[in-house]
Amino acid sequence: MPRFATGQPDLFTPLPEPEPPRHDPLGELVAMLERLRAAESLPWPTLSAAMQAEYRVLWLARQAGPEGQRLASAITDEMERVLARTD
Repeated sequence: MPRFATGQPDLFTPLPEPEPPRHDPLGELVAMLERLRAAESLPWPTLSAAMQAEYRVLWLARQAGPEGQRLASAITDEMERVLARTD
């Protein structure tokens, strides 16, 4: 057995630049807002799934800038409306 591993990549070489996201954050936020406006009940099967969707909205809003923040605010308002109907 060799004392040193061969073929191990150099740990100090710079990593390649990550590719920009392939999804459209604004488009996804608009689609979620439209889905919530049309909903009469929660579109997710559990509250855990709803919370995951809320975290995704916040993540997308950070990527989308000021317009994304406005859409995220509208989405959270719609989530509250739908949740109030289920109480």
